[in-house]
Amino acid sequence: MMIKFLSSVRITVACLFLLFILTFWGTIAQVQHGLYAAQGRYFSSFFFMAAGFIPFPGAQLVLWVLFVNLISSLIVTFKKYTQWTNVGLLLIHLGLILYFVAAFMIFHFAQESSIRLAEGESTDISVTDRPVFKQFPLPFTLRLDHFKAEFHPGTDVARSFESLVTITTGSLQRQVRIYMNNPLRYKDYTIYQASYDTDSTGRQHSTLAVVKNFARVLPYLACFVVFLGLALHFLIQALMAKARL
Repeated sequence: MMIKFLSSVRITVACLFLLFILTFWGTIAQVQHGLYAAQGRYFSSFFFMAAGFIPFPGAQLVLWVLFVNLISSLIVTFKKYTQWTNVGLLLIHLGLILYFVAAFMIFHFAQESSIRLAEGESTDISVTDRPVFKQFPLPFTLRLDHFKAEFHPGTDVARSFESLVTITTGSLQRQVRIYMNNPLRYKDYTIYQASYDTDSTGRQHSTLAVVKNFARVLPYLACFVVFLGLALHFLIQALMAKARL
């Protein structure tokens, strides 16, 4: 009875709706508070206080509930999925579970650090202070060529900010713009625009988040499995409909 309750489509819809709200909320917050603050508040937490006093579920809690919902649904409908006509639905289900496995691997095993640069500065080392200070050598050198921040009229609230960088690997160089939702990717590394600050002299510094993720390919594999399941399901349904004519 409990598994049947946990497999409810209502739970699925509620979780997806909450994820939509959290994604929108967190994306807007990144502009005002930076990547790390938004990530910690909206995506890495189980709960946070909305408006300072209203408990609201964080993405980590919502995703765990959705994962249990998905597993419960698979258990309840597994006998149905063993029929060849539903093999596409089984693949879709397995692909969605693989998404959660990928998210778990990335959340717990990806190496996160950061780079802080002023215009003209370059480095081949990233650092982290969570939970202790560490330095990580990078297989490339990154130079900040130009940083630009745009503000809402009449305020000091950033509307957008971006970094123009040059990445050097050996004798090869390429220039890349890094801004929100447009990171720089290099092998297992992804570099995001995280935040910025201004020192006492008025000089602006750009902070870039550096994520080394060996499980980066798993979300793409999950996407392929879901796509294959959808294609098979629609093909089988079309062939069955044609056979009935």
